[in-house]
Amino acid sequence: MELVPKEITHKCVAIVKFGPAGFDTDGMRPAEYFQVTIDPSLVSKSGEYIRFGQHTGDEIQGWQRIKAMTVIEVLADYEGEVPPDIVTGHDTVTMTHLEA
Repeated sequence: MELVPKEITHKCVAIVKFGPAGFDTDGMRPAEYFQVTIDPSLVSKSGEYIRFGQHTGDEIQGWQRIKAMTVIEVLADYEGEVPPDIVTGHDTVTMTHLEA
């Protein structure tokens, strides 16, 4: 995996984390991933910061430095004020299991 810049030109709901991502050791700390609305209209004049917590479902509040965050996955794009229902789920999930 490689970290690459991605221009976001419209409002979307995404999973983000602070710092880099894409390594096998990602997710080793509780609460490392957050759902937020990425809204280009809430970026500071300098373009270095984004405001979170203004939309339903945001799990981060306040101004955050854009370069200090990584988008893990975009869950939904939307327009307007009401976020869409986030569609999640699979028929199965495979996780590491400790057998006794």
